[in-house]
Amino acid sequence: MGLKKYLLKRLVHSVFVMLFVVTVVFFAVRAVPGDPARLMLGGDADPAALTALRQELGLNQPLYVQYFQWLRRLLTGNFGESIRTGEPVLGSLAQVAGPTISIAALGMVIALMIAVPTGILSSVKRYEIEDYVSTTIAFFGISMPAFWIGIVLILVIGVNVDSIPTFGYTPIDEGVSPWFRSIILPAFAVGFPYGGILMRMMRSSMLEVLNEDYMRTARAKGLSSNLVLFKHGLQNALIPVVTLAGIFLAVVLGGVVAVEIVFGIRGIGRLLIGSINRRDFPLIQGTVLIISFVFVLANIVVDLLYTMINPRIKYGGGE
Repeated sequence: MGLKKYLLKRLVHSVFVMLFVVTVVFFAVRAVPGDPARLMLGGDADPAALTALRQELGLNQPLYVQYFQWLRRLLTGNFGESIRTGEPVLGSLAQVAGPTISIAALGMVIALMIAVPTGILSSVKRYEIEDYVSTTIAFFGISMPAFWIGIVLILVIGVNVDSIPTFGYTPIDEGVSPWFRSIILPAFAVGFPYGGILMRMMRSSMLEVLNEDYMRTARAKGLSSNLVLFKHGLQNALIPVVTLAGIFLAVVLGGVVAVEIVFGIRGIGRLLIGSINRRDFPLIQGTVLIISFVFVLANIVVDLLYTMINPRIKYGGGE
């Protein structure tokens, strides 16, 4: 299967996945108890005012009518307006996307910087002191929630290093250095737990690859240990790690809310939690849809990265 045909197939599949997500989210958020109009006007609001507001917001129409109207707007790129503020959903998301994307991206870089070297070292030095230390660090990261790591970082580093802020976010257009300093602690808090998980995956994958026949053949030919390890072993061992990292990217993007709260950063996570509390249906739907799109896109990118890591992999035909 050629690259273009493969991409077309994945894009068609992604459309159906996104349609399923859109449908589930639309009906799920409306199944949650709570009336947006009553939350906006208060519990003792006048019934006539409630009826007028529901009509203005389109909440008095049957669910299937609301669903198809929203679906029709989506096809034109219109995500609707926030019930609470009246602002366009995409505009609200754009205002908070920068901090979350910055933290998630740097967090994944940190996770991979931890996972790949320690995973390789742990597999090569199996049952030696390096393996035990790497495994202990990995389990330490896996067992700690990100928000707790964030609190520890604030107490240990933020309090003692004046140049690293512990509250708020500095946009990158105000300077790369201030931006980096404002996200390094939350990014590490997010990346360290995932680094532990990826490290265990890297170790297991490398151990499996090191026992393959082609690895023994390469060593028997007299090739250097480093060449065998990094050229023949690493490119195959990275495939499951890259797969998991691609999934984690979307998970991190939607799951940094606790870290954002700890560091006083207003990002996508906090926006989603706030919109759920206020029953702001369009904002909930738009946020979940964007996160789902990132998840689908990440999986497509991961598939394309396979051939860059190992050129022998062919679309639709294996190796």
